[in-house]
Amino acid sequence: MSIIKKIKDYYKSNKSLLFTTPTHSQGSFIIPDAQDILGSQYFKSDFSEIDGFDNLRAPQDTIKAVLEQISQIYHSKYSFMLTNGSTSGILAAMLSVLKNNDKVLIARNCHISVYNGLVLTGARPLWFLPDADEQWGIYKGITAKDIEKYFESENDIKAVIITSPTYEGIFSDIKNISEICKKNNAILIVDEAHGALLNFADLGSKPAILSGADISIQSLHKTAGAINPAALMHIADSSPVKPESVQNALNLINTTSPSYPLMADIEATVKYLNSSAGKEYITNLLQQIEIFKTCLSQNISCYSENNDKTKLLLRFNGCNALDIAEILNTKYNIEEEYSTQKALLFITGIGTTPEKLKKLSEALFNISDENFESHADCTNPLNLTLPVMKYTPGAAYQLDSKIIDKDSAQGCICAECIMKYPPGIPLLLPGELIQNSHLCCIEKSTVRVI
Repeated sequence: MSIIKKIKDYYKSNKSLLFTTPTHSQGSFIIPDAQDILGSQYFKSDFSEIDGFDNLRAPQDTIKAVLEQISQIYHSKYSFMLTNGSTSGILAAMLSVLKNNDKVLIARNCHISVYNGLVLTGARPLWFLPDADEQWGIYKGITAKDIEKYFESENDIKAVIITSPTYEGIFSDIKNISEICKKNNAILIVDEAHGALLNFADLGSKPAILSGADISIQSLHKTAGAINPAALMHIADSSPVKPESVQNALNLINTTSPSYPLMADIEATVKYLNSSAGKEYITNLLQQIEIFKTCLSQNISCYSENNDKTKLLLRFNGCNALDIAEILNTKYNIEEEYSTQKALLFITGIGTTPEKLKKLSEALFNISDENFESHADCTNPLNLTLPVMKYTPGAAYQLDSKIIDKDSAQGCICAECIMKYPPGIPLLLPGELIQNSHLCCIEKSTVRVI
């Protein structure tokens, strides 16, 4: 059974006269501007849960069969298609295992969706900060030793949430971390959004659920070539987490009108990644990345310690990377994924051609040959601290708040998530005491406080 085949077969058979949503009626009428951008084919695949098309909220037929195929490919107990992105997977994972006031150990460099999950669950966060690499301005991978001490000093930690690989591609020691979690009956949730290719090539680490994690969430749109916001969530074979609990959580937060084009795209993406053609594509990509690295100028460094091979984190020795980014943007019409004063991040994946890598390589080589004035490196992007929490995020969200001038906010309690995006890691979160070190990093002039 296949969603793609189901859609194709619909047009081969005697089509029903549909008085259902969506009322564009599979492209019978398309708004002109939408036609110009999307064409007609997208609308032809856009259905609601008509007879025979199954339902993502309670899969029984075609969708269930596709999910079973995906589960076999990823060696999971159960896999879910996420049409609301990895964010919905993280929220559902937290809702399925955490209740109000449950203790959850969280790496401070987690994505904002984890913090939103704290609001929804009412769980009580215990924070830890991974070691930093000051030279590159990034956080290193998390080790078992980083979290073991928290289990020694705290009782009843229900779950641990970490990101691996990180936005910059850094892996954590999932295997040994999972052993500590299992020993203490804690569920390990891994935000693996940037690791969608791990199941199909040696990128530097095994997939999280095959290394001991209970739940992992992967964004197919980030590196695997799918459209925004296609994603997957997996429950490990050995995990005590029940699929029906996760399904109930997804049904709580997801739309009741999931996108059939997006589900078809997820199916097609997984099928391609698992094919000989897909695996050959990824192998060739990794070869091209290695060629790219050998062509870098001597004064350009590429991060290579325990990281995803598809992530190109580059640093111009002695230069402010923001200046390099500006030159790339304005002179060469090349846009990086993310840049700080320390380094530039370029994401590669399905869709990264040798020609793209060659143009980037030539531009970087030319810039390294140029004489330009680089501004002094005056700040460090590693500005996260362990929060001083006056309320849990869930409790803070329920309290009345007001907007005040930033200059008057020191010592107040924050009522919102304040962050820079990308990478989407909050500087401040609801319920946290605002300190002077925070205010130095906030660009906006006002802050919402309790």
